[in-house]
Amino acid sequence: MEYRLGKTYIDKASKLDPQDQFMRWININGSGMLNSPGIRPLKYITNLSKSDLPAYMVLVTNEKTTGKLNPWDDVIDFSKSEILYWGDAKFDNSKKIDDFKGNKILRIIYNYILKGQTSLIPPILHFSKPSRGLIKFNGLCILNKLDITWFDDDNSAVQNYLAKLIILDCEKVSIEWLHSRVKCSVEDKIDSHKDCPKSWNEYKKGRKKPIDIWAKKIRKDTEQLPATESSDSKILGNLCKLEPYDFEKIIVALFQELTEITHHISGTNSTRDGGFDFFGKFILPRPVRYEIKFRGEVKRYSRKTGVDPKSVSRLVARLSRGEYGIFVTTSYFTKQAQKEVLSDNYPIHLISGIDLIYMLKHQGKIAQGQIRKEWLDTVLNNE
Repeated sequence: MEYRLGKTYIDKASKLDPQDQFMRWININGSGMLNSPGIRPLKYITNLSKSDLPAYMVLVTNEKTTGKLNPWDDVIDFSKSEILYWGDAKFDNSKKIDDFKGNKILRIIYNYILKGQTSLIPPILHFSKPSRGLIKFNGLCILNKLDITWFDDDNSAVQNYLAKLIILDCEKVSIEWLHSRVKCSVEDKIDSHKDCPKSWNEYKKGRKKPIDIWAKKIRKDTEQLPATESSDSKILGNLCKLEPYDFEKIIVALFQELTEITHHISGTNSTRDGGFDFFGKFILPRPVRYEIKFRGEVKRYSRKTGVDPKSVSRLVARLSRGEYGIFVTTSYFTKQAQKEVLSDNYPIHLISGIDLIYMLKHQGKIAQGQIRKEWLDTVLNNE
């Protein structure tokens, strides 16, 4: 049994229900996990129970569907590897901020962190409830900061904690590891279980490694370029030697010969292009008959020079509303450039050197390790 990042599980709100994958999985008799909203600490069932720290803690966020955005809603931001989680204070004239059970435990944990006493710091599992009967795992977290702030509870100002959590680089959490913590009786062996996440042990040694949700989608420069001494690499080198306008003509010609979808594409004037190298529109066939306008930019870079975020952002800034961008290079896109496109959801498609070679091969423009001369001459001599 394990929880995987982003996966949804059955929540029957009962540790006795055989279908339940939340209370039944997590809870151990004596650990004290309640079916209560929000902050749920689980205590040790051994002599470590004398500690005022829990073995681990579960936080739950109810996903709201009212359409209203309140400043005291929890915020789950995977692009920053961060969760902002409110404490459990409510308006009550007789209670102070630390009189609420959840807030009290958050304060205790943070005090240990400030003192540098991390050996018994509890891991935090964050879940959200997308709908009744379901719960989604959002990651293994650490408490990075605890701020005191205010929010409005039915027109009454309430002092509360805002916990800033870091989502660690951990794809899955083993239930056996969690149970081993609850049952552990020796402090030095609390995280000795084989399923203890590497990122958790790294944190306890003072190294925080947040999760990078784009990591699997971001390509290394070596994945965007053919092998150094290959014929494909030589083709890219020859393309780099062309005059800028000739290179643009080749890219336009490649797109013009795509037959999988109806489209129109043209190169821009070589002296007054408005910052673009080509433009056009994809046309979805009838009965839809929908046009998607696009603009593109090309860069003849050597394989040692990557396209940076500034270049990509410049293309984005020049797009009009509803337009799509295409960026073609003989080189590669830096990690940060790719990350910005993904995290900001830019309407841009990135075509690296190896993608360009694939386009040429797919359309039969390469033979015996070089671009077909007759096609190349036709394209370059066409005015």
